[in-house]
Amino acid sequence: MKAVIFDIDDTLVSERDFVYSGYRAVSRSLSEEMGLPDQEIAERLIKLSGDGYARIFDRLYESLGLKPGEGRIAELSALYSHHEPEIHFYGDVLPALKALKEGGMRLGIISDGDPLRQHNKLKACGGEELFDRIIITDELGDLSYRKPDPRSFEIMAEALGSTYEEMAYVGDNPAKDFYIKRIYPIRTVRIVRPYGIYQDREYREGIREDMRIESLAQLTELMLP
Repeated sequence: MKAVIFDIDDTLVSERDFVYSGYRAVSRSLSEEMGLPDQEIAERLIKLSGDGYARIFDRLYESLGLKPGEGRIAELSALYSHHEPEIHFYGDVLPALKALKEGGMRLGIISDGDPLRQHNKLKACGGEELFDRIIITDELGDLSYRKPDPRSFEIMAEALGSTYEEMAYVGDNPAKDFYIKRIYPIRTVRIVRPYGIYQDREYREGIREDMRIESLAQLTELMLP
């Protein structure tokens, strides 16, 4: 193996931690408007999200018997997505990245999502400089570039100078992270994190990962001689 590529959400950072960080940012903005402490608003958002994330800010207003001003929901959604998050890498990430780099591995990221949001996560963790190539698929074009589309993997292989047989991809989402092995002979690794948002998704066409781990410490044991 010459290259290890990572997803971001629930692989390197907790998506739940990002969600809660976003709720705190939104709650600070809403505190005066709603006449409530920001902590209470954040707790309401957390409780509401137990029934799903759709229309979460509309539902917050509805739960308080309030109506948002024109354009307010869009403002809150943008604040949530683009705030500077209060998050950190999982505890096993930095030791694993250090070991892999010292072992001669090239490192990359392939992640879907809003580019500013995803880059903000990496900046908050001080992690962008640790990777040889970062691809946020939405930066490549329209949403058709999102996983499991193979184009981001083709770009990554060329950027890192590795064949597909020499690459491993580490992700968490059964719906899209492991299907690439049906297209190219990339080794796929599923990491199962506590409270992972996507862990109950169905496998796309039943295509499963090659290996399953619960810590990136296990990854270094698998990838390094």
